Amino acid sequence: MNAPVGKSFVARDGLEIAYLEWGTPSDRPTLVFVHATGFCKEVSVPVVDDVLRLHGPHHVVAIDQRGHGDSAVAQPPFDWWDVGGDIVELGRDWSRAVGVGHSAGGAALLLAELAEPGLFASLVLVEPIVFPPPYGRYPDNPMAAAARRRRRRFASREAAYQHWFAKPAFSAWQQRAMDAYVAGGLEPDGDSYVLKCTPEAEAEFFTAATDHRAWDRLGEIEVASTVVAGEHSTTHREPFLGELTGRMPMAESVVVPGTGHMVWMERPEVIAEIVASTLGRLG
Repeated sequence: MNAPVGKSFVARDGLEIAYLEWGTPSDRPTLVFVHATGFCKEVSVPVVDDVLRLHGPHHVVAIDQRGHGDSAVAQPPFDWWDVGGDIVELGRDWSRAVGVGHSAGGAALLLAELAEPGLFASLVLVEPIVFPPPYGRYPDNPMAAAARRRRRRFASREAAYQHWFAKPAFSAWQQRAMDAYVAGGLEPDGDSYVLKCTPEAEAEFFTAATDHRAWDRLGEIEVASTVVAGEHSTTHREPFLGELTGRMPMAESVVVPGTGHMVWMERPEVIAEIVASTLGRLG
């Protein structure tokens, strides 16, 4: 299995956007992975590894959303449509692309497809952050407030690992997912390590989470889509999951038993199986 190569490109507004790339474009579909708010491209690696094991070589791209990982940070206020635009810019030469996104990453893929219809042949959307009104920017919402309180500095990568693994949101992660986040989400700063995605940037992303209004345009998503939710999700429970899926003309839903919103990191092999099934249908 080929190791990923780190690359970057300049988005339309001058920001450098980082990504990992496996392989080169071919007649097989390109796979495009987009992480959730606060994380980084490396958390896609366990899913990518499992997809390539199940379905053989593919051209794969896993991006760092702007303000995350090794990508540049825009000046606030942030707009999730800009992340969708970054995906469009990177994907000019893709053929039969399959987008695979978690949380905000799922929303970004929808925004990219709305901005450039036909960019994707299929979508796998894991707990996408697309909700009905009221719309707007909410700087004091609970997720933004929690992000501002995040610890940003650690004495070592091991200290970060222990700190996160003790938190309920991280406790069910597979070790390889946590290892990937520790490797990609931190950078050296003097004799310690700091978060690449600052608490302020993460909070700004959460502030804008209900402002993109994609809910009203889901009927325009005319590609086969699978919406994945964790059984114990706090955001994508029935009947909401059915309502969300029902707004897209070619969508189905899958519920992963025993998981929550962090299903991407808790059961990467299951996400990979869903992606492999999607690829099988594309031929």
